[in-house]
Amino acid sequence: MTNNKTSILEVKNLKVEFKVQDGKVKAVNGLSFKIYDGEIVGIVGESGSGKSQTMLAVMGLLAGNGTTSGSVKFMGNELVGLSSSKLNKIRGDKIAMVFQDPMTSLNPYLKISSQMTEVLILHKKMSYKEALAESIKMLETVKIPDAKNRIHLYPHEFSGGMRQRVMIAMMLLTRPKLLIADEPTTALDVTVQAQILELLRDIRQEFGMSIIFITHDMGVVANLCDRVNVMYGGGLMETANINEIFENAQHPYTKALLDSIPSIDQEVDKLRTIPGEPPNLLQLPDGCPFQARCDKVSDKCQTDIPLQKISNRHIVKCTLELGSMI
Repeated sequence: MTNNKTSILEVKNLKVEFKVQDGKVKAVNGLSFKIYDGEIVGIVGESGSGKSQTMLAVMGLLAGNGTTSGSVKFMGNELVGLSSSKLNKIRGDKIAMVFQDPMTSLNPYLKISSQMTEVLILHKKMSYKEALAESIKMLETVKIPDAKNRIHLYPHEFSGGMRQRVMIAMMLLTRPKLLIADEPTTALDVTVQAQILELLRDIRQEFGMSIIFITHDMGVVANLCDRVNVMYGGGLMETANINEIFENAQHPYTKALLDSIPSIDQEVDKLRTIPGEPPNLLQLPDGCPFQARCDKVSDKCQTDIPLQKISNRHIVKCTLELGSMI
């Protein structure tokens, strides 16, 4: 997506820490990025790279032992430090989040009708009759058959893929400007996964919203996203549009992720992996968090890592001489 679009989310120097018995877990470390109006951005990286905690910090949904510092501006308004009551007016209304397992978000004791209409009654002040009609319409939008009758079922009466569609429909009720999807297809089979991805593309087109898609699957990113943020050790390693990431990846970690994807046109005896383990977030090294696993490591990697601009939409955080310094 072009950078002349309006940014609806601007994150600057975001830090997320969790106080535990052994010290402080530094889950996110000085992260900065922008999300532009109408684009789909993938956030990729191994488990523990800080993807989900970044978005939970944006939503103000961190665990009780977590703290946030830095700046998160949504449509020009600062979210960090905002009271719960003010955040509640934004969450579920202007920003919505879909999680990996819809059964952790849907109440198993309430019918879908009760859970969906509550959103509209709370945020849009609709009557129950109006809210029910709008909820049925939204279930039809996400292609749930016989929505008029199925809205009165309980969550366990839906398949996993249909429950995820219900969650997406529920998030769309208020027409949010930003939808955050946290690995919403991981637990689904390949066919259903493809259907959900197609649904998200259609939703972006129909509602004109921006979507942040959190995943560890580069294949999903290739099929859905306009731009990619690659995270590791709580920091942003590389960001570029989708074509440039796959054709001209620059950061050693991004290259390692791409090399680990099996090819459909080449026979291999052994799948490639990234040697070593992700860093201990209680004891992060100085400089680049990937240095212990990087085959291009040098003494420079233990210092402050510069940002390099490869092109207008391609930025890399690395000591290798790649492009112009920002």
